[in-house]
Amino acid sequence: MGGDRLTGKVAVVTGSSSGLGRAIAIAFASEGAAFVLCADLEPIAKGSEFGAEEAGVPTHQIIQARHGESKAMFQQTNVTIGSDVERLVQIAVSYGGRLDIMVNNAGIGGTEHHGMVHEMTEETWDNTM
Repeated sequence: MGGDRLTGKVAVVTGSSSGLGRAIAIAFASEGAAFVLCADLEPIAKGSEFGAEEAGVPTHQIIQARHGESKAMFQQTNVTIGSDVERLVQIAVSYGGRLDIMVNNAGIGGTEHHGMVHEMTEETWDNTM
């Protein structure tokens, strides 16, 4: 299981601690990415991942165990803070020599108490998007 479609590529995946972001980061490593920088608020997501194997293991550690220590790392990042994102790109370039792929997967929760999309305040909308 694995390929070479991303051989030599350097990737950043935000929201990589769980769900789709986690799956993307692991898939990129499996497809031969040279380096995957996993970014999120915390390395381990809250919740159980529905009892999935390796649920309590950070994404970057799964990649390291499967593909080598130098293939991934975690960087705490709040994507709503511009300087955090700038630092994220700088780290990717520093470790990988370049940045080929950036997956902006991070999202925020807590909007369920703001009603329907057309009922949200502009501030809530801006924070969500």
